[in-house]
Amino acid sequence: MTSTPAEFGFTRWGAEIVRLAEPISARGPNASAPRARSVARNGGVTLTVDGRSVSGLVQRGGEASMAHLEFDAMTPANATTVRGMLGESTEPTDDMHRRLIEAASWSSPVLEVADCSCRARGDRCLHILATLYALAAAVDREPLLALRLRDFEARRSGVAGGTDHPDGPPSRMPLRWAALTTFDARDYWSARRRTGAPD
Repeated sequence: MTSTPAEFGFTRWGAEIVRLAEPISARGPNASAPRARSVARNGGVTLTVDGRSVSGLVQRGGEASMAHLEFDAMTPANATTVRGMLGESTEPTDDMHRRLIEAASWSSPVLEVADCSCRARGDRCLHILATLYALAAAVDREPLLALRLRDFEARRSGVAGGTDHPDGPPSRMPLRWAALTTFDARDYWSARRRTGAPD
């Protein structure tokens, strides 16, 4: 008897992304998961990956929502170990993943930001789940993406961008948010006077 291969997360690298959508700690399955898998399976998610930031344009019928994910970065020490194991290879393998875990040089990815433009509450709406499943499929096809999502190249060189920003790296904030430090309270009253807005 042979088991059916996983639809999403059939590599160890992709399985880590699936685990974010289906955490072991959950008390039960997410009711939105089957629909989210269907959307991802049928090409309803358009992914945009920029370093640790992932945006997913999720289209269902005539509706569209934008999900935004931000992954945690690996440590420079882990990046050095990964580089040593990767060697001349262009893609990390499942065996490499196993050896990294055994050497305590790899931790499962963590979502630092999970936000969506839809009206649903919580950080695991259908659109976020669909984006995670689509991302898992992309990682299955290209395991190196799992390293890029964790800021592999920058961490390997010891560069961590945005550390001097008072609210942390701007890319870690959801697209529809703005840091309060981008506004100058001193301009508030002068702007109201110029526009003639009532006090």
